[in-house]
Amino acid sequence: MSTYQTIAQVSAGSGMSSSTLRFYEDEGLIPSVPRDGAGNRRYGEVEIGRVNTIRCLRAAGLSLSEMKRYFAMMEEGEETLRVRREILQETQERLRHQRRELKRCLDYLALKLDHYDQVIEAVRRGETPPVFSARTLNRCFEGGSARRAGN
Repeated sequence: MSTYQTIAQVSAGSGMSSSTLRFYEDEGLIPSVPRDGAGNRRYGEVEIGRVNTIRCLRAAGLSLSEMKRYFAMMEEGEETLRVRREILQETQERLRHQRRELKRCLDYLALKLDHYDQVIEAVRRGETPPVFSARTLNRCFEGGSARRAGN
């Protein structure tokens, strides 16, 4: 027995609005969603799987046209497997790079916030605030710019 979900349930589970889901269906990214006798969309496993793929690709930064290309290749079958794999592999590597950059930014912000806490506390106690070394902050990004220049 198959379990179906309404557009409202899929919307709640995916974080996409109902209008966004309808848009992706109109654009052909989601295959035509079956409807019940009252005309309401009934999302099955295939459609929900497609929504999750769209969700991932969109969050990874693929444009609408890039997603259309990817899904068109899926329809073409096995002869596009290598190209689809390359698309996903390149996307994965780009996300890994972004994750490294985000980690650097988080480290930087943590150091700045810690410094601000120390300054606030020193001022509260009537003491001279500590001076923060720019060198310490810059260490968060060491090695990052050289890698970016090579891209």
